[in-house]
Amino acid sequence: MPGRGMVSAGCSASTGRPPEGARGRFRGPELRWVARRGALLVPGLGLAIVGLVAGVVEGIVRALQHDYYFATAFSFWSFLLVPGAVYAVVGMVGGVAGALVLVLARRPHAAATTLGLGAAFAIILYWRSMFHGPFPGTSGNAVGHTAMALAALAALVLVRRAARAALCGPSHVRRRVLRWAGLAVAAILFAACVGGWGVLSAVRGWGRQVGLTVGPPRRPLNIVLITIDTLRADHLGCYGYPATRSPRGDRLGTSPTLDRLAAQGARFESAIVTEIATDPSHASILTSLYPVQHGVTRNAVKLTSTVGTLAEVLSAAGYRTAAAVSVEHLDGCPSGMSQGFQTYFDRGWHDRYRYHVGWRSLPSSVERDVFAHTRAADRTDEKVIRWLSRSARRPFFLWVHYFDPHRPYESHEQPGLVFDMAAWRKLRSLSGRASARIESTAVRLYDSEIRFVDDAVRELLRAIEDVGALDETLVVVTADHGEHMSEARLPRELWFGHSEVYEETARVPLIVWRPGVVKPGVYACQVSSMDIAPTILDIVGVIDPREGTEGRSLLPLIADGEWVERPLVVTSNPHAGLDTRALRAGRWKVIVGQGGRTELFDLVSDPAETLNLAHEQPGRTSELSELLAQIVQSWGEEPEYAAPDEATLEMLRALGYVQ
Repeated sequence: MPGRGMVSAGCSASTGRPPEGARGRFRGPELRWVARRGALLVPGLGLAIVGLVAGVVEGIVRALQHDYYFATAFSFWSFLLVPGAVYAVVGMVGGVAGALVLVLARRPHAAATTLGLGAAFAIILYWRSMFHGPFPGTSGNAVGHTAMALAALAALVLVRRAARAALCGPSHVRRRVLRWAGLAVAAILFAACVGGWGVLSAVRGWGRQVGLTVGPPRRPLNIVLITIDTLRADHLGCYGYPATRSPRGDRLGTSPTLDRLAAQGARFESAIVTEIATDPSHASILTSLYPVQHGVTRNAVKLTSTVGTLAEVLSAAGYRTAAAVSVEHLDGCPSGMSQGFQTYFDRGWHDRYRYHVGWRSLPSSVERDVFAHTRAADRTDEKVIRWLSRSARRPFFLWVHYFDPHRPYESHEQPGLVFDMAAWRKLRSLSGRASARIESTAVRLYDSEIRFVDDAVRELLRAIEDVGALDETLVVVTADHGEHMSEARLPRELWFGHSEVYEETARVPLIVWRPGVVKPGVYACQVSSMDIAPTILDIVGVIDPREGTEGRSLLPLIADGEWVERPLVVTSNPHAGLDTRALRAGRWKVIVGQGGRTELFDLVSDPAETLNLAHEQPGRTSELSELLAQIVQSWGEEPEYAAPDEATLEMLRALGYVQ
């Protein structure tokens, strides 16, 4: 007589076992009988419930660590439901497949199958998360991962009895078990979606991380801040780039849309960034602080919630806030740039979930293929345009970041033509005509990327016009830094990239457009990217409650020409292994680098910085160097940062920041 608990054991109809003679190899009728009795469904259902619970719990823990996921109820619900759904599907498929194998091998019924598969699931979950971490910087978190594995096993023990009843019990018992299982799933979803967000928001204290109390804007102006990654000012038509260099041969140049904005608005000839790296520079735009002051001193370092941002000020003033970014290290969760934004579009849905244990369990090669590091400008526009079509209420603040001019440069007129890292490395070993051809191709592709982004800006403005908001919108266009383009004074390893603090990387375009509010004109005074936020707030009439910021409103300069220049500091890209700083004071610029390297340039007579005057004017060089040291010292100690994990290093390596 077969042992107790064998699915294929003979039993009467009243006991729920198959008829005698069903021993040996299973045939079609016996398999259909097993399927009807739930031997395949119950293990899958059990693991699906466990997966759902594990996903929701993981989502709750992760949401408590990142304010971004409390921005709206929708973002919180989706953050809980998607990992839960993924784990539930994986659990269902794995449970059914495992049960089928064990049933065909005449092994114990689904209750034991569920427990065995669940134990394997928990062990794999624990092992993978220990070595890879559910999100960057968490590998080795033994306590959290052990708790997750034990929770999975505990949930499986709870469903084991239900699985046994559903297998061999009478039909009404099976129906009751399945009904209660469905109710349990519904209760979990209801608690997570309806009650979880409110309760956890209260626990987390979601809302103001910085005490900001401001009055309503004097006029209902919308604000659109456009930042274009790696954009040199001197490659735009409005800054003197020849229209004949148009990548499309239409004599419209690289930037017809931006040129029109500049012609109708205020254009600043000498806008200077704070650091030659994406995250620190953007953080300075949003906070009006130098990188050491706001703490983001390199890419993939999170902006802390104790530093107030432009989005937080405008959100407190009643603005609806949204952002769309196009590169991974600006994604909301790891960068912290999302604070103050009620809606934050990063590269896609996978950003929220790619750091979950399930996704991190993918082989690294698959992970690299599935999760791209950047998004093209037209795809970013799609996100923004859909948001605009749903956002009829105004005023709004929208930040749009385009990444395309960043290396590798891609031709949008000749698909497949790319200047990539291999071509760049090859250039180092070439000379003469071969080198010149590659240089020319790189510049042409870079211009093609600018024209592609210019098209995206045009479509964005058209979408704003389509919703009837362009007449009530202030538009600000700038860049986070520029790009080296084979300047002769640079070593070849820096020819194409953004590393040093020379003008081609430190000077960026800055255009402020709003006919009737912003007086058109060209302003040669030296200004900073830190001045953007105070200028926006001044124009729309919102009081900035933040204290100790470095930025100054440009509205007096635009309205009355009143401006007193102050010296500005630019720091090199830390990912290039450089420690170089520059002080820009009027027409003079001093650069202090590693090994005592000091350079002095007269930007009026030598805008390309080809003639070092440090030895000819030692007094001026010493004076400016001392002033630079005093300003840097006033920032205080540079904050420490945790070393990036392997996934972050892989991303930075793919984008060319790390060799």
